[in-house]
Amino acid sequence: MHLIITKLLHSGLIRESQSSYAAPALLIKKKDNTWRLVIDYKKLNAITIKDNYPLPNMELALKTLGAGYHFFSKLDLKSGFWQFPINAKDRFKAAFITPFGLYEWNVLPQGLRNAPPSFQRIMNKVLSSCIDFSLVYLDDIIIFSRTYREHLLHLEKVLNGLKLHNLTLNSMKCQIAQQTIAYLGHAISSKTITPLPEKIKSIALLPEPKSLAQANRFIGGLSWYRKFIPQFASIVAPIHAVTNLSKSQRYKFKWGDDQSKSFYDLKNVLTSRPLMLDFPDDTQPILLSTNDSKAGLGGILYQEINDVIRILYYHSKLLSSSQKRFHPIELEALAIFKCITSNEIFFARSGYYYFY
Repeated sequence: MHLIITKLLHSGLIRESQSSYAAPALLIKKKDNTWRLVIDYKKLNAITIKDNYPLPNMELALKTLGAGYHFFSKLDLKSGFWQFPINAKDRFKAAFITPFGLYEWNVLPQGLRNAPPSFQRIMNKVLSSCIDFSLVYLDDIIIFSRTYREHLLHLEKVLNGLKLHNLTLNSMKCQIAQQTIAYLGHAISSKTITPLPEKIKSIALLPEPKSLAQANRFIGGLSWYRKFIPQFASIVAPIHAVTNLSKSQRYKFKWGDDQSKSFYDLKNVLTSRPLMLDFPDDTQPILLSTNDSKAGLGGILYQEINDVIRILYYHSKLLSSSQKRFHPIELEALAIFKCITSNEIFFARSGYYYFY
């Protein structure tokens, strides 16, 4: 820790402090066996007024990229948060304590409650003129274009915007003019979206849960990819039954045979076939097929082009206790509504669609 603190001091990122605040500092080992300094701002965050500036909707961002774009670039800001200073009068609040002394940040550290929304607000302003061909998610910037020539112009405009505000990129993490690119845990091309293999592998290697925290970790990792899995909600229902507990009831967590079967069924779905969805062809109609049962709703968005079925999205949702009393026609209407509202951008781009 002393070496890390010394480097931060010499680089001007932190300074010695006399603050009455003192968040504890600790080290966390990274995958490459180096150490990361982490500050526990739990108490400070509890008394911080929340900044409600929104972060991008990640699902919407992924669907935005599926509009026939053929070239992608991904830019990564070097130590992105540290490129923005904290207001001088507020620096004492982010002070942290170590065995070697008390320090405070001159720049924006990770871990503060309002660091992500503040960072997102600034980046949206920096690239406000590039909104039609770029997406910003914190320190990740993706640029998308239909042609190579157009892409070079878009890339130049984004780079000029970053240069104007003295923002520095991590060249080792940037990818330029790719036709397939990794973004938000997915591999994106002009026609398809797939989960990154390493993400699926990390979920598939998880051992069968023995605690509520482990069960929640498994579901949390899977939920991001539920759109690839038919009837996901029904398969995962037994696990949800023992994890969806109020704080006072969490001691009742019990993993049984039903949960074990659900766990291995989900693992089998993940590993038994490639998980892939097509992006819609906006010149062709979108077809929606729905089904419902006493337990949940399901729906499939797809297109049929040259007698080939192209799956766009699997939707599934468990019914609440009140919804279980709905008339079958009401359930069918609810299934249609949920599928459309989950994929509004697809329907907005397509001029016509059919329900089955």
